[in-house]
Amino acid sequence: KLPIREEADIYALLGMQYVPAELREDWGEIEAALAHSLPTDLVTRQDIIGNVHSHTTWSDGVDSLEAMALAAKNLGMKYFTVTEHSQTSSYAGGLTEDRLRQQWDEIDAVNEKVKGIRLLKGIETDILEDGSLDYPDSVLEKLDVVIGSIHQRYNQDEAKMTARVLRAFDNPHLMIWGHPTGRLLLKREPAPMDMERIFDKAAEKGITLEVNGCPERLDLKPEHVRSALKRGLKISISTDAHSTRELASHLPLAVACAQKGWARKSDVVNTLNSDDFLKAIRRRE
Repeated sequence: KLPIREEADIYALLGMQYVPAELREDWGEIEAALAHSLPTDLVTRQDIIGNVHSHTTWSDGVDSLEAMALAAKNLGMKYFTVTEHSQTSSYAGGLTEDRLRQQWDEIDAVNEKVKGIRLLKGIETDILEDGSLDYPDSVLEKLDVVIGSIHQRYNQDEAKMTARVLRAFDNPHLMIWGHPTGRLLLKREPAPMDMERIFDKAAEKGITLEVNGCPERLDLKPEHVRSALKRGLKISISTDAHSTRELASHLPLAVACAQKGWARKSDVVNTLNSDDFLKAIRRRE
């Protein structure tokens, strides 16, 4: 009889690296374990120190800006990105240019009041049908964080959707591609896009890709995370939270998706402090 106390003992007897449960998908992990080339520093929940992608009562969130900031602080976050919906998403309370500027004043006020966490001024801007963003550059250039997302598909086929995203990446102010495929699990299929071509362009332009922890999205899926990381792309582990409750519940799901895609701590921009996070998401063409 062999002395087996835990799973790791079995792998050791076989001359293999231990394969974490998250990686057991028959995606090459057996071969990598035999070659001792599995990543040993998969990103963890404790590594995440900045909340990325969130909504408050300024758009379609249910909790105030201050309440969200306090909840994020209590979760151990050091910074909190304020990224409401933009003006095209009027159905979700999207902000006009005037309301966006008004929100900046409240962000400044909350930064003064709530110590121990830094609020960053941002937006989740819509990528429009032709690939343009729905604020002018004169507005986008004033923001710390710009997430670009598709919310309306306009019945576009793969060629048009791909061209739409590629053109959006040409905008120098777009930093993070939000919930990239737009899928809603059990409700809506992913948008038809040439993801390999898009990842190549993202790598060329220095775009960060979002791994969205909303349980209806879980987007990017792990297969796409692996493909992106092979190109040297960076990811953000994002909550897309619309309430204080979702700040806590969405984060572990996003981390799990990233882990299943073999993401390491060094692959994830919001494991960095706020200054380094902002440097990491700025365009690196």
